[in-house]
Amino acid sequence: MSSFWRLTGGNTASLLEPVEDLKEGDKLDEPGQAAHHGDHLTPAEKRYLEQWEKIDLQRMAKMASKSHRDRIHEFNQYLANLTEHYDIPKVGPG
Repeated sequence: MSSFWRLTGGNTASLLEPVEDLKEGDKLDEPGQAAHHGDHLTPAEKRYLEQWEKIDLQRMAKMASKSHRDRIHEFNQYLANLTEHYDIPKVGPG
C-alpha cells in the first residue's frame, strides 16, 4: 500500500484521507515488517532492541521445535505436579 490512510473527524466525505507527507524512513520496507526507527535512538537503546530481538528469535525457535502434542503433554505433566488447591488441610485435633 503506497499511501497510508487516517481517520479524520467531521463529515463522511473526508473520513478517509490519504496521508502522503510521510518520510521515506517511516514507510514499511517489506510487507509485515515494522518501520525502522533507528535514527533517533541512543546507542544503548539500539543495543537493547537488538538484544531483545535476538532473545525473541531464540524463544520463537524453541517454541517451534516442539510439536503441539509435546506441548500438551508437558502442560498436563505440569498440572499433575501442582498441589490441589481445593483440598482442605487437616489442621488441629479432630
